[in-house]
Amino acid sequence: MSLRPSRRGLVPPFIAMDVLRAANERQAAGAEIIHLEVGQPGSSAPEPVLDAARHALVSEPIGYTDALGITPLRQAIAAHYQTQYAVPVDPGEVVVTTGSSAAFLLAFLAAFEPGDRVGLATPGYPAYRNILSALGIERGEKGEQEGR
Repeated sequence: MSLRPSRRGLVPPFIAMDVLRAANERQAAGAEIIHLEVGQPGSSAPEPVLDAARHALVSEPIGYTDALGITPLRQAIAAHYQTQYAVPVDPGEVVVTTGSSAAFLLAFLAAFEPGDRVGLATPGYPAYRNILSALGIERGEKGEQEGR
């Protein structure tokens, strides 16, 4: 029996990453680039964050965290929702990810089955289409019914 690639490999790439790569190549070649292709900060971290990172690197063990995020952070997020919005949140229901795409992947895995149909607004977050396609979830976008 030979291995064959999954059809999930046929999911089109998230175009923003292609744009980022091209922008980085131009920047490395000396072009002045203003990055607007991905939602990440355009500056370094604030000094208190850098100080906390330096402290952690020197005094804390380096290793994997809990899969759902470190407990004190999850507790702080839950407390924030209670304090800021008067919404009680169980820290056990808080999941910390390294970015929104990972969070959407987990949410879509929890909410939908392959073959389900999900409506999307157009325009919308482009990664939704890629994630849903990779998971075998159909999508309906407003422009589809209008022949766009």
